[in-house]
Amino acid sequence: MSSAPPIPARLRKSRYISWFGHMGAVYLFHDLYGYLMEMSPDIAEMIEAFSDGVSTQETIAKYQGRFGDGDPAQFVETLAGHAVLVDPADDELEAIWAYIPIHGKWNVWQRKDDRLTFWTAWGDRPVQQILLDAAETAIWDAFDGNKRLIELRHHHDNTKILSLVKKLVHSDVQALKLSMMPWSVYAKRPAMAPAYLTSTMPYATWKVGTRPPGSREAVAGDPRASMNMISPTEYYKEDVTDADAQFDHQETTLSHLLRIPHPVLRGRTYGQKLIDVLIARGKVPEGRVRVLEIGAGLGYVARDALAALSDAGRTVEYTIVELAPALAKAQQERVGAKAATWILGDVLTVDLPAASFDLILSNEMAGDLPARQLTRADLGLDADQGNVDRDKLRAFSKVAADRNVNLDDAPEPFYLMTGAFELIERIAGWLAPGGNAVVTEFGDLSAWPKLSTHLDHPEFSTHFGQLHQAAKGAGLEGNIEFVIDLLDFDRDQKGLATTRSHFRALHALAASVGLELPKLGYTPELLASTVGTKLEIARIGELRWDRVEDRLMGLVPHEFKALLLRRPE
Repeated sequence: MSSAPPIPARLRKSRYISWFGHMGAVYLFHDLYGYLMEMSPDIAEMIEAFSDGVSTQETIAKYQGRFGDGDPAQFVETLAGHAVLVDPADDELEAIWAYIPIHGKWNVWQRKDDRLTFWTAWGDRPVQQILLDAAETAIWDAFDGNKRLIELRHHHDNTKILSLVKKLVHSDVQALKLSMMPWSVYAKRPAMAPAYLTSTMPYATWKVGTRPPGSREAVAGDPRASMNMISPTEYYKEDVTDADAQFDHQETTLSHLLRIPHPVLRGRTYGQKLIDVLIARGKVPEGRVRVLEIGAGLGYVARDALAALSDAGRTVEYTIVELAPALAKAQQERVGAKAATWILGDVLTVDLPAASFDLILSNEMAGDLPARQLTRADLGLDADQGNVDRDKLRAFSKVAADRNVNLDDAPEPFYLMTGAFELIERIAGWLAPGGNAVVTEFGDLSAWPKLSTHLDHPEFSTHFGQLHQAAKGAGLEGNIEFVIDLLDFDRDQKGLATTRSHFRALHALAASVGLELPKLGYTPELLASTVGTKLEIARIGELRWDRVEDRLMGLVPHEFKALLLRRPE
């Protein structure tokens, strides 16, 4: 049996390490290989302690007991295996010749003649261009994902090979990753590929020894409660200042991508199609219709819902509850200040008349409501018997207890959608007898909520089974549908697949030729008509197309569900 080589007596930190932080987590990016590792700040501190070379065993001893049950020796072994810690005598560049260069995912590039230009815009970092000369472009083209660097030594200038690898692997570019195994090993089973080969690092840089961005601090008097309550309320009140940028870059929604007459919706906008369906199903009364929209984004759904209802002969009284002042201003500009009534405030605290609305729309905002991170012990859940201590449960979430939301299968730990449950309770009180509500969000029928880490603020997926149970407990009738079924998506369409950073770079490339590329759910035809003759799409990369239900820009449409509710007469 083979075993790992012994750890050298002395180790030093690699000279090719960059640090990033997001939502309280810390990430290491290896700028020579492309390795991406998430870790705790104290492990990052240990890595930095190796500096330019120290005793391995003395450093391990120094950090013994600092990582809970974790053994620092095992961490050091793993870090050495990924060239994060190296023998001080080693030449780090010489070690990469045995590796295979693989094109990174989510590159944006433009080819002109025999030269390639990369565009990058990772996270909120400045847009930059990386120009390759003819020789570098030829080397890039030779990186086929199967040949080792050493196999290219006799065909290209060795110095240029090393220089290009350093430049393209670096976290500033991320166009290349190094692998011990060829991509052909993973081609038929991509899920088996190491995560770093397809992952990117869009987060903010971080300095070891400082608090990671997005960390939640305890407050005096109740540190446990303050740490497990997660709420984006203050974020929307204070941090959302550029309304357009919020939905074009920070948190693009499905309705935002489909805000124009769209081929996926057979020439209708998201707002128009939603009203079409509700009218066709008899969920909108004749004559006067009192509508409440909760969290109206940039106002596109409100604008189109108002127009569609008016076209259908309804007299509409439209009310919008909006938390973010910047978004309310954008909505008024788009909809018309006199076309609706705005209530600025938190939907969980605003005072609205009971039974006063015929239709309530909550579109892609339930995941922004407060939630609690809890353990089974917090709720008095017996790990073996699944018993529930109702007193403890009520102390954390009266809504969940009173609605008999099933918590027996709660993982350890878990998120409880306290805010979403309260929203359903409020909707039940605001709906007139016979009134209907639509609550859409991304999530699953039975999976517990997950905290999204790609945004600059907390957001949760939705457990629609629990939300449906809460609705029944509140006296509402209802059912759950996939949004792509509710709106009758044309599933024969293909959608452009991007990430936020990928599209930002693509947008910058387009701007370089004087072309405005709005954030839309692009199909091949829609992109072609948008760029016209200003860009030759065939020479732009990487443009990935997928089934529209599986990927549309950075979203997965089939993950979006709709809870359709009705208050009995």
